[in-house]
Amino acid sequence: MGTGKVEKVAAIVIALLVTVLSFLQVADWHSVGIYSHCHLSARLAYPFFHANLFHALLNAWCLLSMVFIYKVSLLRMLFAYTVAVTMPVDTLGEFLPLDSPTVGLSGVVYALFGTISFEVARKRYFQCWMLFYIAVGFIFPNTNAWLHLYCYLCGFIAALLNKPINRKT
Repeated sequence: MGTGKVEKVAAIVIALLVTVLSFLQVADWHSVGIYSHCHLSARLAYPFFHANLFHALLNAWCLLSMVFIYKVSLLRMLFAYTVAVTMPVDTLGEFLPLDSPTVGLSGVVYALFGTISFEVARKRYFQCWMLFYIAVGFIFPNTNAWLHLYCYLCGFIAALLNKPINRKT
């Protein structure tokens, strides 16, 4: 396959998977959601389950948009997934009410948003919109804005640490 085709196919497969899984009736969200003291299986599975079809389609669209517009490698997608599933809900749960389970691909998406921070053409504009989206998450109920903030900051820091240094000689 050519450049970026594997990543695009992977993103399409993930988007289809989360869309199909959104039709499943989950009896107990604690079995597939991330929360303080959740099981490892729930931690690894929560990005693929969604509360409803609209939630799944929105996250799938964001993932596909980034993969098709930017050069998002499989390694970068794996990094974003790792960031999302390692969110320290046990530590933050001591300070924040994180007992209700969270599901959705948005943690992965926000980590990817962070990783493209220095690749976008209008950097200040992009950062202002990201700040707006994260702030709105704190306003809407049933939105885990702390997860979004954590994942975005991890992606942003990774992008900052991997940003090429321009030397003036």
